[in-house]
Amino acid sequence: MDHIEFERVDYEGPRRKIPRATGGPRHPNSDLHGEELFGNVKFVIDGARDKESVLGIDPSLILVVETGANPSVEDEREWDKSGLRIVDSSTRKKVIAFSDDPQLTKFIGRLTAYKNGPEGKQKNAPYLAFFDGIDHVRAYGRDDRIGRNLARLMGEGLFGAARVLDVELWYPGNAEKAAEWESKIRAAVEANEGSVVDTFINPSAGISLLRVEVGLTLLDQLLDVDLVASIEIVGGRPQLNQTAGEFSSGELADLPVPDETAPVVGIIDSGIVSEHPLLQGCVSDSVTLSRSFPDGIDRNGHGTAVACVLVRGHLQSQLEAGEWDIPICRVLSVRVLDENNELPSDRLAAHEIEDAVRYLAAQGVRVINLSLGDLSTVYDGDRAPLLAALLDDLARELNLVFTIPTGTAYPADYSAVYDEGFARNYVTDLVASEAARIIDPAPSMLSLTVGGSVAESRVLPLGMRLVGRPGWPSPISRVGEGIGGAVKPELTAPAGTLAQAVGSWGLREVDEAKIVVADGRPDSTGLMTYDVGSSYAAPVVARIGAAVEAVLPDASANLIRALILQSCESPVDFLQGVNGFTDGERDKMTRRAAGYGSPSADMSLTSEPRGAVLFAEDAIEMDDVHLYTLPIPESFFEGRRARRGVSVSLTYDPPVRARRLDYVGSRMDFEMVRGISATEAVQLFLDAKVAGRADGAAARLSQMSARNRIKFNPSKTIRAQGVNQVGRYEWKQSLARIGDGPQEFLLAIQNTRRWAPAGARQSYALAVRFWVEDRLPPVYAEIRSRVPRVRQRRRIRP
Repeated sequence: MDHIEFERVDYEGPRRKIPRATGGPRHPNSDLHGEELFGNVKFVIDGARDKESVLGIDPSLILVVETGANPSVEDEREWDKSGLRIVDSSTRKKVIAFSDDPQLTKFIGRLTAYKNGPEGKQKNAPYLAFFDGIDHVRAYGRDDRIGRNLARLMGEGLFGAARVLDVELWYPGNAEKAAEWESKIRAAVEANEGSVVDTFINPSAGISLLRVEVGLTLLDQLLDVDLVASIEIVGGRPQLNQTAGEFSSGELADLPVPDETAPVVGIIDSGIVSEHPLLQGCVSDSVTLSRSFPDGIDRNGHGTAVACVLVRGHLQSQLEAGEWDIPICRVLSVRVLDENNELPSDRLAAHEIEDAVRYLAAQGVRVINLSLGDLSTVYDGDRAPLLAALLDDLARELNLVFTIPTGTAYPADYSAVYDEGFARNYVTDLVASEAARIIDPAPSMLSLTVGGSVAESRVLPLGMRLVGRPGWPSPISRVGEGIGGAVKPELTAPAGTLAQAVGSWGLREVDEAKIVVADGRPDSTGLMTYDVGSSYAAPVVARIGAAVEAVLPDASANLIRALILQSCESPVDFLQGVNGFTDGERDKMTRRAAGYGSPSADMSLTSEPRGAVLFAEDAIEMDDVHLYTLPIPESFFEGRRARRGVSVSLTYDPPVRARRLDYVGSRMDFEMVRGISATEAVQLFLDAKVAGRADGAAARLSQMSARNRIKFNPSKTIRAQGVNQVGRYEWKQSLARIGDGPQEFLLAIQNTRRWAPAGARQSYALAVRFWVEDRLPPVYAEIRSRVPRVRQRRRIRP
């Protein structure tokens, strides 16, 4: 469970507004406000009591006291009398305070007097001015400590090798205590393979700093040390000192290679240059089954570049770090494309693809990447394209996971004007254009289709501006929907972007906006080059699939897809500030370009204290319902304004028929409810069908209140069009308990027969993730302790 939370969440939730007279108390009811603060303080004390030492340093009680817009911190004597010593009041809405007393005895004593209200003839409650200025009390956590640039670096997985960081410590009010705290941090760093570069204490300014060089593991521990105020990367975002083409074979010698037990991922492409320094030791074989080619050697460069992304991942980050990750997989390549990146003309494409797929499956391959597409077959929303249908059939028969890019689009296809607003406005043209729809085989229902996103770029040349922003859909990536309105693409990954020349506003390809890949072109003298295309997005997802396979070698293709999908972060809001669309239209446009979002390898593989993942595999009869009972974490009932949520991913592999309007043989969907019995939940789905009223279940569900029914986003109507489904729901405040019994969710999985055989059983996989933000108690340990009962009853496991 060694998961690291990379994303930083700064939440400023709406505060309860109580009408009051001008100049009166902000919280007129001292009893109610005092009770809320008591709950805050109890949670802080309980957390401090349960916290263990980190790096040999005992926990300290550092509090965030959230206040009104103008906190009263001028008279620190009142804070001292309350047992709190201010260590930071630099913001307008919070005070950071330190307490030597882990029980906060003085603070609680004053809070009790305030809560009890006026005494005797007093008009106001004791300590009114002090507590009326406080809205919330919480512990200072790791998300508060991580600096903005460091958060971005870690969030993009670019931390790499040891980095030089500035660590700011709290200044406790006197130089002796500051020196003692600094000494503790120094000893911890040096005892854990880090080094202290420099230290600085200024008592008059109240500053205590260390500059350290540490690796990611030690950094992760420092973020949990209470004495630490903040950690930031030195110098901001690093840049490559060399361009990709300047690296020599010697500089890329002795790179780490995969473990001999690492999964083998298949690539169907233009072949591979196996002896390329970036791929040496990582290629199981490179073959061809086609009579058109003499061997499996890449004579275009495309397959080598795709294989490099699959094996090595994000090259730019590793070059910047000067440290190489151990590859998580090997590759087995089947060449089907010629030197012009085209399929042979003397044989049907379906033959070439099927032969390649069956060969890879016979070698034990489970995940296959096909970064290819037919530009002449733009999906128009009608019947399934042939290659897509072929892959769906093979995926079901052979238990395979396919990753496929959406295909490459050109701005000239969907936009006629390249003015100064194009760098932002292209997204609306892209998602609205029928000419930029996905191409065969990207509509494949059972495959994971991957759209390209804009990656973090290096500094552009003077006079150039980036088209799009990091995380936005790449202007060269095609968009969905899929067959029958299925969400396509399901996922996004970096693909690079274009640049625009300021003044002329013409579009340009510049290296700084592209992806670094291996250079396998026959006439090239370099080892790496820069390229742009959705072809480089798909292997990112294949790589995550290989990581899941490595941890769960017996997992079905359905489960691999489900675990990848549950790891997705919601898409970046690239339509923010764009007017003229309803919420429904904006959601649809976002899905067309970004699907369910960008997946994370870490979140696909592990749970972490504030994010518990459960999964199941099963098979269901036609027109049946399976019910799962899931414990609701106690954190969800914590009476605080804080984010918490659940996501569900469902995947299945129905039979398909390319020429049927009803493409899949059965359809599945899910619903989550609470506060009703298991019997009622099953009847909700089955009774209407028994009575012959096909719309009965939907009608009864729509009438349920938000208290009982979890209304996931996207809605069932949208997500159930595809076989790769994700639903998310988020609460910004606590749930109300229903009844006195166990607090549980009921997750219903329903299968509806279309044209599949009546006696057939449909295999599926399910993944559920509960999460809470940092200010709430962790959920993993609690759910894990309750899981044996759940596993026995409903076959869900963490």
